[in-house]
Amino acid sequence: MKPLALLGAIALSAFAGHQAAADTTLRLGHVLAPSHQFHQGMVLAAEKLAELTDGRVTLEVFPSSQLGTERDMHVSIRTGGVDMMLASPGGASVHLPELAVLDAPYLFDDDPHWQAVVYGDIGKEWEQAIEDKANVHIMGWFPRGTRHVATKGIALDSIDDIKNVKIRVADIPPYPQVFKAFGATPTPVAFAEMYSALQSGVVDGADIPLDTMLAQKLYEVADHVNLIAWSFAAPGPILMSDSAYQQLSDEDRAALREALKVGTDFIAKSFADSTEAVTEELKAKGMTFVELSDRAAWEKAAADALPDLAGIWGGDEELYVRIRNAKP
Repeated sequence: MKPLALLGAIALSAFAGHQAAADTTLRLGHVLAPSHQFHQGMVLAAEKLAELTDGRVTLEVFPSSQLGTERDMHVSIRTGGVDMMLASPGGASVHLPELAVLDAPYLFDDDPHWQAVVYGDIGKEWEQAIEDKANVHIMGWFPRGTRHVATKGIALDSIDDIKNVKIRVADIPPYPQVFKAFGATPTPVAFAEMYSALQSGVVDGADIPLDTMLAQKLYEVADHVNLIAWSFAAPGPILMSDSAYQQLSDEDRAALREALKVGTDFIAKSFADSTEAVTEELKAKGMTFVELSDRAAWEKAAADALPDLAGIWGGDEELYVRIRNAKP
């Protein structure tokens, strides 16, 4: 991580020179720490964008909810108060309900699978629909890791173990619904308050990818990693306000998409390359990893919830099936 952090510092300082002469400066917000792959990937995208546009367009990246919580940024993206943001599918569903399906349990098998969906016909349909319905633009897609559950003093070996356990979830669909289907007590808590909620006992656990457990130092307030793996990749859209979009020429819009793809490819590769290293680091920091004894029971609970979950993305159960079958 240290070389990447150095890269980020160098890249951001280099942009200071560009920004003075830039025609357009875009502000992109996300909720993760500067050490996270999301931030590092967007720093690389900013560097590539400056190169492709000869400094005409620069990208400033704001981590750690500096531009607001995800919910705040979704409001601001409509008004132009935020130019761009990394969005979760559930969060982005306020603009287009169908996007919530990307957070559905046990949806994707691997990276080629989700990429075939969002960069294929389905993704193109969504890009057009969100412009038509919400006047918001999708400029790219980024993977968000495999979601597990970190707990404090509780091991989730079987699905019975999660019954009534208070699990921190994002306050957006379908997270509460998924964990209710598992039998837990889903407890919406803002991302920035997750650490303190675990520390104080407001929640017993948190739904989170491994890398985020490490980046947010959850090993200080939790001691078990339960490998539920209910969500793989769950790609999120990179959203752009219409006011910012209209400032760019077609050429610069294409450059922005290309630059963002450089960043999101880095994120995908980083997740793939870092899983083993992150696991070993979390173990070294005292976390116990728990493998599920009956994964089929978790998958069945999720499948039983699909008719209700489908209501979140517009009631179309066939959309889930279409995505499951959209193999490259």
